[in-house]
Amino acid sequence: MYSRIASSSESVRTRDLHRWLTQAYVVVRFSALGFTLLLPLLGAASAAISPAWSEIVSLLLIGLAFHVFAYVFNDVMDLRVDRTEPLRADSLLVQGKMTRSQGLWLAWLQLPVAFVLALIGELPAPALAMLSVAFLSMTIYNVYGKRCRVPLLTDAVQAAGWCSLVMVGAMLRQDTVIDAGTIWLLAYLFTYVLLVNGIHGGLRDLRNDIDCGARTTAIWLGAQPKGPSAVLFSARLITYAVFLQAGLGLFVALALASFDYTAGQLLVAGALASLLLLVSIGALFVALTRGEDRRDLVAVGAFHIVATLAVLPTLYLPRLNVTTAALMFLCFTVPVAAMYCYNGRRWCL
Repeated sequence: MYSRIASSSESVRTRDLHRWLTQAYVVVRFSALGFTLLLPLLGAASAAISPAWSEIVSLLLIGLAFHVFAYVFNDVMDLRVDRTEPLRADSLLVQGKMTRSQGLWLAWLQLPVAFVLALIGELPAPALAMLSVAFLSMTIYNVYGKRCRVPLLTDAVQAAGWCSLVMVGAMLRQDTVIDAGTIWLLAYLFTYVLLVNGIHGGLRDLRNDIDCGARTTAIWLGAQPKGPSAVLFSARLITYAVFLQAGLGLFVALALASFDYTAGQLLVAGALASLLLLVSIGALFVALTRGEDRRDLVAVGAFHIVATLAVLPTLYLPRLNVTTAALMFLCFTVPVAAMYCYNGRRWCL
């Protein structure tokens, strides 16, 4: 009898833990956390900084606070639209298990948390300034995204916010010198965010966004829903996507040409980055020809997002010490693995 009661109690605790982890995964958009945590670490790597353990912890915790702010605040501001979007049905805000007020408190609490962490980590004034720009940019995007008459402008503001987070890492030390390594990282990242938000994000929610009167880059470029779940791509949208993808390839080439790598380092970084870019190009091509089934489009789009992001760590691999490289690997792979476990083969960021 006792063993059955103990077993039942343990089963309840396991279910409670699973439910809590699932809710946390959804609320903080854990699937996208790897992207956020990579940025300050990449910023430090781009400036040829080998951060100490205390500096790495500071950057990761600041990145986590910024991530929670960016995504939870965005979910609160887009709640009106998300309530009728099936892909957002698991959101606690949509389900009413979290109120708008609770979401706003959780989001805005991250701002003082991030700056206290930055002060404890003794980040210099330029890094603090970049952190301020990151929060300001993301606030502007979350308030005016899907509401701006020219959505490309708010896409650019959001991209500037993520680039500012990179600069927090690049300006980790007072005597940091920003060189081409950081410039090409920022150019790649800026273009990447335009591609992810303007193309994949806009196409994923296309029909619901149109029904709700939202303004997105995909709609602005002429994409239209077709039938119950299909998407009709416009020539302008395809041109824009190809242009951005080509820009990513150009920035990778320019970055590799500017690095002072040895021949062996250049070969490894160049080969890995080129392979991932080819995978990325193939995924984008498939995504732009998968308009007949939205779930297929979303899954391939998520794969393209992951493959394109994976290019960045490979570029800076020779500049990383073993500790930073291992942490980058974990930051990248753990959220991707969690996304696969949560969604199965139907990846959905």
